[in-house]
Amino acid sequence: MGFWMKLAFTVAAIILVSVLAGYLWYTLFNAEIPAFLSGLLGGMAAIPVWEFLRKVNAP
Repeated sequence: MGFWMKLAFTVAAIILVSVLAGYLWYTLFNAEIPAFLSGLLGGMAAIPVWEFLRKVNAP
């Protein structure tokens, strides 16, 4: 798997986690999630996704 494919999957995971966090936050607190918190959760999700994709491609 090439670098760009890994990057695309990682960005998709970031967006998915951020959107899901927003829906969950709105359901729980009936307010919008702060942008920094959504970005933090998305960024934290990127680390395990990137490492998983790296290990899958390892020889």
